[in-house]
Amino acid sequence: MYRSKGFIYPAVLFVSALVLLIVNFTAAQYISRCMFEKETKAFYTGENLLQNGALLSIRHVLEQRKGQKGSQQFTYGQVSYHIHNTLIKEQKQISLKAITESGAERTAQLVFDQKQKKLLRWTE
Repeated sequence: MYRSKGFIYPAVLFVSALVLLIVNFTAAQYISRCMFEKETKAFYTGENLLQNGALLSIRHVLEQRKGQKGSQQFTYGQVSYHIHNTLIKEQKQISLKAITESGAERTAQLVFDQKQKKLLRWTE
């Protein structure tokens, strides 16, 4: 590997190419992991907002409050709901809309039975 005048050129090229390959692989893996964490956080934040919206709207229905709309601001986003009557008197259809702090928007539709106090359907 050594000569009296310095390093052998092909060996230096091989080692530097190997180092660049390892750095490239490590950087790609790090970026992929960061993107996954960001997407996972956004997904679970949206899910949490939808679940909070469902609880708020069901409480609105059970307490028989006036009005058919409501919204709540959280530190990580906002959720709003709109309550609709259905053909069956005891059931209410609820439309949920969640907007996270990053701007991601998610919607869900659910049907709640007041008599059974049970969630019948959830559609995203």
